[in-house]
Amino acid sequence: MRLRARSKLRTAFSQAVVLICSYQLLALIGSAMSLGQQREVRPELMLGVEISLASQPRSPIRLTGGRGGDGRTFIPRQLLTINDSQAATDLTYIQLQAEMEGDGIRVSLSVIYEEGKTKTAGSYLLRTGESIRTSELNQFGIEPFEMRAIDARPVVIKPGQGPRLTNTASLKVEKLERHFDSYHLWLKNKSDKNIVAYELSTGTTASRSSIGTHGTSGPVLAAGATSSELSIYDREIEVNGIEIRLVVFEDGTFEGDSKLGTEYLAKTEGVKVQSPSVLRRIEQTLTVDDSDLRDTFVKLEAELWLIPEALDKPSSIQFLKTKFPAEDEKSLSALYEVFKGGLYDARNIALSSLGETLRTVQRLEERSQYASAVESIRRTLEQLKETFEKITSAQR
Repeated sequence: MRLRARSKLRTAFSQAVVLICSYQLLALIGSAMSLGQQREVRPELMLGVEISLASQPRSPIRLTGGRGGDGRTFIPRQLLTINDSQAATDLTYIQLQAEMEGDGIRVSLSVIYEEGKTKTAGSYLLRTGESIRTSELNQFGIEPFEMRAIDARPVVIKPGQGPRLTNTASLKVEKLERHFDSYHLWLKNKSDKNIVAYELSTGTTASRSSIGTHGTSGPVLAAGATSSELSIYDREIEVNGIEIRLVVFEDGTFEGDSKLGTEYLAKTEGVKVQSPSVLRRIEQTLTVDDSDLRDTFVKLEAELWLIPEALDKPSSIQFLKTKFPAEDEKSLSALYEVFKGGLYDARNIALSSLGETLRTVQRLEERSQYASAVESIRRTLEQLKETFEKITSAQR
């Protein structure tokens, strides 16, 4: 009985120890998960600097501060206000370098002159919300400007907040984040049709982004899909907003700006019309033996530079009139220039790959790797053949 009682006691004690250890382990795991969640909610502090110039009152320059000293930007002389031309003789630009330092950001200024001469113009430590005026620049003949430290961590913009968004019926901004010096966004295709091209605009020519190729690849955004992360850098996004100006579908229909949509389709038609003649030359080159392929490949490149337009101007105008019957004579004349650009784009699609391959071939030949050079040429020709077969067989 005693032995049995002791055995039960030892068993109960062991179970208690296991239970206590299990609770401790779960507590440690829970604590670790809690810490991980806290880190996700509270990312590491990252500051940026906003620089306000008199020449650009609506568009401040922004500079983030990395912890490796890699945050850097330049302000050219033409954006600076010179208050002493003699002191600023030979000045070319100001260099700013920012780096996180503790809970602040240190910004170092250097004045750069012709022939690379450099002078230190000050070093400033700012914390979130603090501003400073670069008064030291006076001695260099430069009007001081203001710098302000701002929290640069990404912020998810809630619906109805942030820059104005202009969507189309089928394509909309699904998610928007502000990253201090840029905006990152994700687009959602709400339609049941694949999108082959779309265009975003932030109101300035420089920041207009056109995505999608003219019949040379598949959809850029499938039906119902959400795009990968896109980045837009424009200092006036807050003023001009983000507009989806054009959406082109796989069946040739489009939403948005009718002029842009018609131009896109006209250029696509130009690529399609010219592609058969490009394809024939590629197919002919592929029939050549390996021993002659290199020379024939070079000859193909030269021929493509001089390839005649598949349609002359009168024939092109008639073609466009059939394709776009709603356009008047003036519009058709303007559309011809776009169509003509498509004729040359077809040639350029091939020339781009040929030129890149030829540079690779030259490097291989320098190492006497002639078989690999021929293999590279044939692989490029096969890829181009497949591309142009898809273009010529595409139906709209």
